[in-house]
Amino acid sequence: MGDVLSRIAACVACTCFFFLGTFKLLGVFQQCGYRAGRFVRWLRRRENLYYNRLALWSGLALLSTALVSLCFSFAGTKTALLLSAVPFLFFCILFCVADRKYALKVPLTVTGRIKRLSAVYILLIACVSYLVIAVLAFLGKVFDSELYSLFQFLPFALMPLLLPWLLVSANFLDSLYEEPRNRKFVKRAGQVLNESKILRVAIVGSYGKTSVKNILQSMLSVRFATIATPASYNTPVGVAKAVTGPDFEGKEVFIAEMGARRAGDIAELCTLVKPDYAVFTGVCAQHIETFGSEENVLLAKCEILKGTARKVICGGGLREKILPVSPEILPLSDKEKCVYADFDALLPEVELRADATSFTLRLPGKKEIRAETCLLGRHSAENIALAALLAAEMGLTEEEIAEGIAKIVPVPHRLQLIESGGVHILDDSYNSNPEGAAEAVCALFRFPGRKIVVTPGLVETGILDEKLGRELGARLVGLDLVILVGDTLVGAVKAGYLDGGGAEENLVVCPSLEKAKELLSGALSAGDAVLFLNDLPDAW
Repeated sequence: MGDVLSRIAACVACTCFFFLGTFKLLGVFQQCGYRAGRFVRWLRRRENLYYNRLALWSGLALLSTALVSLCFSFAGTKTALLLSAVPFLFFCILFCVADRKYALKVPLTVTGRIKRLSAVYILLIACVSYLVIAVLAFLGKVFDSELYSLFQFLPFALMPLLLPWLLVSANFLDSLYEEPRNRKFVKRAGQVLNESKILRVAIVGSYGKTSVKNILQSMLSVRFATIATPASYNTPVGVAKAVTGPDFEGKEVFIAEMGARRAGDIAELCTLVKPDYAVFTGVCAQHIETFGSEENVLLAKCEILKGTARKVICGGGLREKILPVSPEILPLSDKEKCVYADFDALLPEVELRADATSFTLRLPGKKEIRAETCLLGRHSAENIALAALLAAEMGLTEEEIAEGIAKIVPVPHRLQLIESGGVHILDDSYNSNPEGAAEAVCALFRFPGRKIVVTPGLVETGILDEKLGRELGARLVGLDLVILVGDTLVGAVKAGYLDGGGAEENLVVCPSLEKAKELLSGALSAGDAVLFLNDLPDAW
């Protein structure tokens, strides 16, 4: 009985330390959309040192435990084993304290699912810990050797190496409850939508979805009671949260942002939302890592054409991409469903300034609209034109569209201009697509003072990482300071910058964003402009 109680006590103590030491892994799992495959790919990335830290934790605990057991062997096996637990617990505490220095860039959101996953993870750690301790104790009795008994619990020091895999297992067990629950939740949201007479608008594309969604909401709110999916919620569960929320009732228009990482995702969202209208912003190399090719991205996004009832406003350049594959994605009778934006005709005049964008908007059959927005870059004017085309299709007048444009505010972290101490900060940290990156760099060049960029490069572009990284690097030539964050991913950006004629003395590579900020803190002065381009999430 005493042995059992001592094992339970050891198990409880170790479970607490193991959970606290790997608590941030829950945040990474959340960023991965609770998908084990994405989490494992993150864990195995060559430049990811997290598993190395776990290995260091295990190695130090193993060596110190063995050393203490050996040193106190003269006092008897039980005493030596008891004392050997001290260094093990010390390194557990040390790891937990040291891990506090590594803050998640995207903070963990404490949701019901995270609470349930945490409970399963803790229970699994406790069960496995007790099982390992019990098995090692049993083997100590089987091998009736004083030397073996002295070191019988040494393998337990390797437990930290198992923790990420225990979390994967906990997620699998939790998903047996979560997935049916989510399906019921999404089904209930679909019933709410089916019973509602609300107009539905979908926003689809490789880039610009959140920006166009917010611009369109600003315009449509002039005439209609409008609600949109919050932030970057673009999955069935995210849409369902908006539909079942307290703000949905009484609204006349619902704008749903739709994301996709594989074929069928857009079709699934269309089955849920059943959009009357849609805006298809465009396609690029974003998410090639999961789709395999830009052609597959196009076909997956084009699922919106079948799923939309009335009109789809298509961004610039999409006509040439869609028409060659239209027979397999759009019945011939529905060809008139697509309205292709001609930005040269829609935006005959665009004036790009460091702090604003002015333009003339010429919608078909309507009077010209002269407008100014705090959004930066030509792509912002094009996003506004796309939203205006749909707003006009839905019956808004020129005056209502102009009023909506005047109400537009920047989307946080998407080329958002912030002034601090006389320094101009362009926060484009949520942008990781090639087109948006090019526009952001152009916006930086419009500032008169010193121009600085901080970037880790582009992600999720798969086999095009090298090519697109070099192209981005070439665009940075001429800036006063280029700070690249990371090691492996920025190699192509660095090569493109140097091959393009960039000055090597203006190039700095920092291991982390924190180090880059430390470097900037002593180098910035009033009048400088800094672009934070694509701040990597923790689980990239």
